[in-house]
Amino acid sequence: MKKTLKRNRVMAYCLAASIPLLLMAFVFNFSLLFSERFLFWTSQESLGYIIQAEFLAVASGVLVILPLIIQISSLLVRIIRFALFVIVAGIFAWVAYDIDGMAGMLFYALLIFLTFGGGTLLVFDLFSTQTRAYLTLLRWSLGIFIYVSLQLAFNLDSDIATWKDTPEVIPFGAAFFYLLFLFELIFYPPCFITWSESITRKVLFPIKSAA
Repeated sequence: MKKTLKRNRVMAYCLAASIPLLLMAFVFNFSLLFSERFLFWTSQESLGYIIQAEFLAVASGVLVILPLIIQISSLLVRIIRFALFVIVAGIFAWVAYDIDGMAGMLFYALLIFLTFGGGTLLVFDLFSTQTRAYLTLLRWSLGIFIYVSLQLAFNLDSDIATWKDTPEVIPFGAAFFYLLFLFELIFYPPCFITWSESITRKVLFPIKSAA
């Protein structure tokens, strides 16, 4: 019963994290299907900004979120931890601003939120510190891998600052966010459950043996 509840909670967690990624993929996919038509406030340029900001998000994400993964009961240490998070996030937000102005900074903040769990990691995560660390590293490593792989597949220039002027960013963005969505929905839950159960066995068996 307890194991079933935990599995259901994992599925609910990953489902919640996958929905924003699906919506972002749909924005790109709409422009891919209906050439030169864009949803809502988007345009060729803004979609290019998103792809550029996503590079900074996946490259810096683990450093930005790592302080929040650490769970400490001491109020002073928690304040220091949050201050560290703000400083690191501020540095990368300034880099995004320096590259693409206010639009780049806003997209960077949004994409950090989406790429690392759609807010579930920070807002209503129900799992342990080890779980948060595991999922963050998994999302970060796969995000980087997918991004670089798609860059090579679409033969995009190594200078990402030029991407917003190329039409390839639209299929790139659709493919990237659809893949993140599928990983979040299909790959992460069984991967996490297997890892969690193996950790539980390692922790519990020595205790049982000692008893």
